[in-house]
Amino acid sequence: MNLSQRHQLGQWFTPAPVVDLALALARLCASDTARIVDPACGDGAFLAGALRTGLRAAQLTGIDVDPAAVGACRDRLPEVDIRVGDVFSVAPAGPGFDAVIGNPPYVRAERLGAAHKRRVRARLAADWPELPAAELARVVGRGDLAAAFLLHSLRLLRPGGRLVFVLSSAILDAGYAAQTWALINRVARAVTIVDAPAERWFADAAVNTIIVALERIPADPTDRVTIARLRQPTATAAQTVRGPEQLAQVAELRQVAASQPGAWPAALRASPAWFELAEAAGERLVPLSDLAELRRGVTSGANSFFYMTRDVAAERRLEQELLMPMVRSPRARGAQRIVIDPARTSHVALVCPEDLTRYPRARAYVGDHAALAHRPTLRNRRPWWRLPCHPARLFLTKAYAARFVQRFSPQPLLADQRVYSVSPRAGVAPALLAAALNSTFTALALESLGRASMGEGALEWTVADAANLPVVDVRSLDAAAAARVAEAFTRLSGRAIGDVTAERAEPDRHALDTALLPGAALAAVHDALIEAVRQRSARSARSASYL
Repeated sequence: MNLSQRHQLGQWFTPAPVVDLALALARLCASDTARIVDPACGDGAFLAGALRTGLRAAQLTGIDVDPAAVGACRDRLPEVDIRVGDVFSVAPAGPGFDAVIGNPPYVRAERLGAAHKRRVRARLAADWPELPAAELARVVGRGDLAAAFLLHSLRLLRPGGRLVFVLSSAILDAGYAAQTWALINRVARAVTIVDAPAERWFADAAVNTIIVALERIPADPTDRVTIARLRQPTATAAQTVRGPEQLAQVAELRQVAASQPGAWPAALRASPAWFELAEAAGERLVPLSDLAELRRGVTSGANSFFYMTRDVAAERRLEQELLMPMVRSPRARGAQRIVIDPARTSHVALVCPEDLTRYPRARAYVGDHAALAHRPTLRNRRPWWRLPCHPARLFLTKAYAARFVQRFSPQPLLADQRVYSVSPRAGVAPALLAAALNSTFTALALESLGRASMGEGALEWTVADAANLPVVDVRSLDAAAAARVAEAFTRLSGRAIGDVTAERAEPDRHALDTALLPGAALAAVHDALIEAVRQRSARSARSASYL
């Protein structure tokens, strides 16, 4: 099958070690009555794995929407019942299956047609009449197809049966995750979640994946989910683990409340050093929203009209007072430095008032581009040429590689959508907050708690997540400590910032960190940050898989 078709169907065939590890968590029973289904069987990897556990072909069922995959699966497993079909056309029957296993398709909501979404919504509403139809519809409308697939597959289980899926880690922290798990927790409970922090299971898919095991038993407030971070290669772990009880031999285990899925991503990704730091800092760490208001950068609706280089702005002879320096990509010239020189930003933005009478050149420029008023991204803006903006001096970067830089300006600038503007609240000194955001502690928090579900090696933060970013409370610093922080930050902000490995040896960084949190175990914090970034980078789609 060509890559384009696989993307369209969300098909990524699962390596044997991942299959074996997942099946070990399914507690497959070799009794003659056990019935197992893979609702997106693809090439039959999970069904073949089930046969290796001792199950008979007659106990297995496979379904897949792709006839070519079904044909290949039938050739591979001629005695297994393999069917062509869309699982959302399959209604629950009889007592249900003892286990549902597999690797459901990863298809983003925006790639699903309206008719397909209506059919999926109808299926889930019929599956779960006890769940709010409006909430099911929101999951279908916003979520990856795998979220709906998960909810429907749970309905195919008998009560007490177990589901084990290989899923994108986005199922835990994407924008639709909270709604998805709120629904799931009413009909099932999470038992185990497994991640391989140092590996990439699917070399050609731009997602990072996890194994999730659920039981069709409503979650109880006292239930705990086991978060397992593999310490060994998956191929080695799969040879050791024959059931969940062996996970401790191959993984670091953490126990988290099953009823609090919002806490699972941090438990899955964060290093022990982060939890130790957070505990030691105690009330000295507060959510960033306590100290500042955050806003998304501007989405202009027509970058070629509103944004321009300084040379282009000079050629157009637009009025200088309407041109605001702007912060764009973290990869822009000079972005390695914390302090921004407003006079040397590569781009400026045209920020026009509603009344252009006093600005004839801008008025002529707007007139020359009047057709833009009908563009979908601008037609609801009144007037279309008035760029909505909230200038700021401090900016939080949206995505990270191996360098953590939060930029700071002596005067307000405009932020593009690749950064977030940070406006300190009353009583919060901007420079001190900038210092805290550029500390190693904040870098470790960003690395530990951020979203790394996409497989390109980048770490991402939404503005809503950033509001909860734990940072050192600079309001708690006494005058002497604040002076030390300010002095150290002045030195640090005057040079280019290196990647996390290079920064470990810099005296000015050590001085800033020490002034912010005296007594913190800086060596452990730095080492944990370096290792976490290394592991994330190693899982990049551009990196070789262990397979």
